Amino acid sequence: MLSMGLLANPIKTTTITPVLSQEEGSSVSIAPGAADPNNDLSFDPPQINVPTGSIVSWTNDDSIQHTVTSDEEGLFDAGPISPGDTFENVFDSAGEVGYHCTIHPFVTGVVIVG
Repeated sequence: MLSMGLLANPIKTTTITPVLSQEEGSSVSIAPGAADPNNDLSFDPPQINVPTGSIVSWTNDDSIQHTVTSDEEGLFDAGPISPGDTFENVFDSAGEVGYHCTIHPFVTGVVIVG
């Protein structure tokens, strides 16, 4: 079970901002065609591993809105992300965090922190 302190300071931006402490592999694309239930890479990659304290960025590369919402209620929720926009979240505690798109609940991913 993950503690409520797992995540802090979700940020919604319209451009990708380079972060010097960001580790390689901490960016996720909401892939074109993500709303298609047959698309195996809706979140690309579907699972990432990051060190504690990393910022993970999700960029909506699709043509319609999506969300990035933690499976555990209240950890993070980007709300609707328009095409071309980015959502970032800091992961400050170790653990496995599942997430999904509330608009398209079959679109899922995992962040493994530690």
